[in-house]
Amino acid sequence: MEKSRILIIGGTGHIGKHIVTASVRLGHPTVVLTRDSAPSDPAKAQLIKSFADSGAALIKVPVIISIRYVLLCTIFSFPVC
Repeated sequence: MEKSRILIIGGTGHIGKHIVTASVRLGHPTVVLTRDSAPSDPAKAQLIKSFADSGAALIKVPVIISIRYVLLCTIFSFPVC
């Protein structure tokens, strides 16, 4: 049976980190959309690194760009993105 592709927004949050771990462990192709705040928060940088090491794909968005904007561009493939 084909595994579902999973997009997780907020993967570095309290609940999100558990969802990322479970999704990868169950073999789902997992993508984590996250702000690129690693330089300012070493704990989140380590968590993001652990996601990548476990096989999750990462989409890092600069902090100044709205996550909602990137999500809309990703889902609907807007040509202006």
